[in-house]
Amino acid sequence: MPLPSGLLRRTLALSGFLSILLMAQTTSASPPERLLQTLGQLEHNQPIRVQLLSALWRAEGKDDREEVEVSVNTVINRGADGISVTYGWPLLDRLDAEANRLLEDPDARTPTTDFMWRLDLNEVRPLLNAAAPLRREIQRSSFRTIVTDRWQGQPARRLIFDRDKTVLDERARKYVKQFHSTLEIWVDEGGVPLASRLNLHAKGSLLFVIRGEYREESTHHYQVLDGHLIVRERQRWRKTDIPGEHHETQLTQTLQPL
Repeated sequence: MPLPSGLLRRTLALSGFLSILLMAQTTSASPPERLLQTLGQLEHNQPIRVQLLSALWRAEGKDDREEVEVSVNTVINRGADGISVTYGWPLLDRLDAEANRLLEDPDARTPTTDFMWRLDLNEVRPLLNAAAPLRREIQRSSFRTIVTDRWQGQPARRLIFDRDKTVLDERARKYVKQFHSTLEIWVDEGGVPLASRLNLHAKGSLLFVIRGEYREESTHHYQVLDGHLIVRERQRWRKTDIPGEHHETQLTQTLQPL
């Protein structure tokens, strides 16, 4: 049964008013709020199967440095039953060879074995659903400003956030005396994240004698796949300097959908 003309006009007017109101609310939202809204739309656990290529460079020592390079390829599948990781036979053979080498030399290097903890669930899961960890990083930060920028040649806007010592665990906060950290997020003209970069620099002391310094820079390149955000590439550089221990690492990981 068709609506009376008067009721139809009022219904259409109300619908138009609600649309305008919704647009006004979206327009009046701050840049971080709009970004959080976008991330909410991209936060899904859709089935996905990818190949993860991971390469690690590690250096130890200060004057006489020892450097190690290792690469690992795995296949990650996220389905209705959860997340599973497939380790190919070449990787398993390398792990067996390192274990056998320890029988002959207890001090032998085991770079592949030492690398495997970087592929645990807490490290892998954020790559498959990038919207959730990025949302949490924003919620733990203070928005500073937004600037016009470019990312890999395309127009973009860069949101800049400041982070304080609360992002550290309780034990670390006790020793850190100087702390500076920023989070930068590049978004396209539609507000979809293109990349992010996290910088952290901390100095601290233990018992007022042992002084140390830690630096970290993590860069993520994002991709929208089947309506949800994934990490296409992650690069993480870390450097630790304390008396007797000097470590520097560069981790590069690339996801290839299968």
